Amino acid sequence: MRSIFLLFFSILSLFAKPIVSVSIPPQAFFVEKIAKDKLEINIIVPPNTDEHNVDFKPEIMAKLEKSDIYFTTGLEFEKIMLDKFKSLFKNLEIVDLTRGVKIIQERHSHEHSHHENEPHIWLDPILVKTQAQTIADALSAKYPQEKVFFEANLEEFQKELDSLNAEILELLKDKKGKKFIVYHPSWTYFALRYNLVQIPVEIEGKEPKIKDLKALIEKAKKEAVKTIFVQKGFPQNAAKTLAKEIGAKVLEIDHLSRNWDKELLKSAQILSEN
Repeated sequence: MRSIFLLFFSILSLFAKPIVSVSIPPQAFFVEKIAKDKLEINIIVPPNTDEHNVDFKPEIMAKLEKSDIYFTTGLEFEKIMLDKFKSLFKNLEIVDLTRGVKIIQERHSHEHSHHENEPHIWLDPILVKTQAQTIADALSAKYPQEKVFFEANLEEFQKELDSLNAEILELLKDKKGKKFIVYHPSWTYFALRYNLVQIPVEIEGKEPKIKDLKALIEKAKKEAVKTIFVQKGFPQNAAKTLAKEIGAKVLEIDHLSRNWDKELLKSAQILSEN
């Protein structure tokens, strides 16, 4: 009986899909666009959470260990954990999706000149074209038998990204210089691409102090900002206080959605209407 079970599981393993890991749900969307259903995709940061404070669940780490590739995107937890992952998971290939992307350095403090790399490169469709190429190259090298399949899907995805970019440009064509307030400053690349100005509520990953909130209220009144955007998984108290003080409405957007293209377009539509 034991030998039958072993044979059964051996046969199952032959048909199991290879596993690759990504840090966040939008990356899973990108990989799936190129690999379709040929791979199992393990996501380190679940939806509706803060990608800067990660709880490493055992089942996710178990799948990371079994992964052939881990696609990173420059988040803080990656910098802390990558050396550990490399030492623990000897067969794991790590592919950096910031490769070939011009990274913005942000000053996250009003009081100090400390700069950090801005990691939210997945919110600009044109930068995603570069990331998609890196994904396709890595998958083709790892699974050469599927190279033609991956390249055909990449070409189709690149066209979709160009179309999405054109659609967002059309929506925001009359909004050049528009200022918008967002709790977590994740829209830097999006704002740069579409000539918008992002005003963050959060300071250095924390809710603003009273003096910072007062300064933000004055700035919002001066700029006549009427909409404040909040992201799922982040605190909303400061945004709600700010909204009450300036008579603005609070709207939720999701920068970590796995339905990446639809959510990005929805965010652009909200910005065009408010």
